[in-house]
Amino acid sequence: MRSPTAALLWEIWRRNRIAVAVIVAATAAGRLLDYAEQPTDDPSSLIALLSMVSFLFVFGIFSYTEPSGARGIGNFPRRLFTLPVSSLRLVALPVLTGIASVELLYLLWLAPLSRGGTLSVPFVAVLLGASMVFVQGVFWGLERVGPLRLLVAGVVVIVVYAIGLLPSWPPSPPPPWRAEAAVGTAMAALAVAVFLLAWRHIIRLRCGGSERRARRLEPLIASAAGAYRRRTPFASPVAAQFWFEWRCSGLVLPLLVGGVLVAVIAPISWFAREDAVRSLRLLLGTLATPVLLAIPVGMAFARPTFWSEDLSLPAFVAIRPLTDEQMVAIKMKVAAASVAISWLLVVCFVGMWLSLWANVDAVSQLAIQWWAFHEHSVLSVYGTVALILVAGVVLTWRFLVNRLWSGLSGSRPLFTASVMSPVLFVIAAMVFAADRLPGWVLEDPARMGGVVWLMSIAAVAKCLLAAWSWRRLSAHHLRQYVLVWSAATTCLLALTMLLWGVVRIYVALDIYRFQSFMLLAALLAVPLGRVGLAPSSLARNRHR
Repeated sequence: MRSPTAALLWEIWRRNRIAVAVIVAATAAGRLLDYAEQPTDDPSSLIALLSMVSFLFVFGIFSYTEPSGARGIGNFPRRLFTLPVSSLRLVALPVLTGIASVELLYLLWLAPLSRGGTLSVPFVAVLLGASMVFVQGVFWGLERVGPLRLLVAGVVVIVVYAIGLLPSWPPSPPPPWRAEAAVGTAMAALAVAVFLLAWRHIIRLRCGGSERRARRLEPLIASAAGAYRRRTPFASPVAAQFWFEWRCSGLVLPLLVGGVLVAVIAPISWFAREDAVRSLRLLLGTLATPVLLAIPVGMAFARPTFWSEDLSLPAFVAIRPLTDEQMVAIKMKVAAASVAISWLLVVCFVGMWLSLWANVDAVSQLAIQWWAFHEHSVLSVYGTVALILVAGVVLTWRFLVNRLWSGLSGSRPLFTASVMSPVLFVIAAMVFAADRLPGWVLEDPARMGGVVWLMSIAAVAKCLLAAWSWRRLSAHHLRQYVLVWSAATTCLLALTMLLWGVVRIYVALDIYRFQSFMLLAALLAVPLGRVGLAPSSLARNRHR
């Protein structure tokens, strides 16, 4: 190479050739689809998905880390410290290259992404460049928190997105402090500050300052760990394993939900406090937050070790004096505790928000209409609210435990297939325009019969799989889970019947088939057979 800069750029290219190919393919496919479609205010769902994939891979490339150990989350490449280049060049090269790459990608996606938007192109470009610097700063500067950097980086991107919406909120035009120029200047200045901090951090690492700082912090870290360490003996091995699982994976969902509530939803709710319709939409989004976050968290929760990409069971866990059924039951109880705390945070925030600063006119109007529909029964309103909360808890817990059978198996192809199946389903729905499905059914209500037959077959297969998977498990755990499954399914069925009373008035379908469709959907929501497969999957992973 003619220069160290060219050598470093070549290394970034060589290590990320597959990711670059994915970006090129996704961008080309998205632009071709955009040219083929009729121009609309908003791009189609498939084009939006392809753009998200492209930007996600760009941020992944320029995180500029190397894997260390079994955790799969790397640090800034230490081997580069021996090169005859300055620390400024080591830091500035990936930062400037990342900014240039994300801006170039934005230019390639400019036509579909800017159509119908309210923000100017330079302002969005500034936000993307600042986001690149922030993500790199998180990955380089917070290496001691390990894989939690992924959560921190995700929260940072969400916060930047929320800040980017400030100029578009009413009133219009916005006050000077919320104008695009002011917000863009503040984000650019903050990005420069993060770059300087990252540069200072790399200089300290290169000079060995991190180890000296670690030695100075050891007493503080030890005291903090001692405050969190359990000082009394555990009552049983089950209690000890529960505590271990809770510390490893149970805290993730509550922390993530709490972070989104504080950093994203709370500021948006304050700025939208005068808008009744936006407050109602934000309320629905707040209630959906734990359910949506449980989907990616559940993919990691199903693995033997939450933050590890290795699916084999650690020897430290495999030698525990617990049966496979007990270990699976403990993970399910940890999931239940995590879901309960997450929803408690949501309920407390919603209660405080609606009672203090929210515009509840739209919510009150909806409650009055529901109250009138049920013949002025106050119990029906509160009962519906309770059933909605229970349904949210059930669905959140479902997304945490429904992949235990594949995650605990130790088989990477099986786990990958179980994770990718919903992703492929969503992509297929976008490709074949699933939003046209209601119109297709409305054209001929008899078509609902085929859908009901397919769901009936799925319900029968679920029962047969449950009978086969639970045949060798203890009656104690079977009774416990059947009780939980029955209670959860009953709540979902009750909520379905309440909603059915409204849907049947406004939907011109074969009402009996559509009712069967809704009931079968509620019956299939909570896993039964797959949970019974989890102990046998863990046994194969534990003794291989």
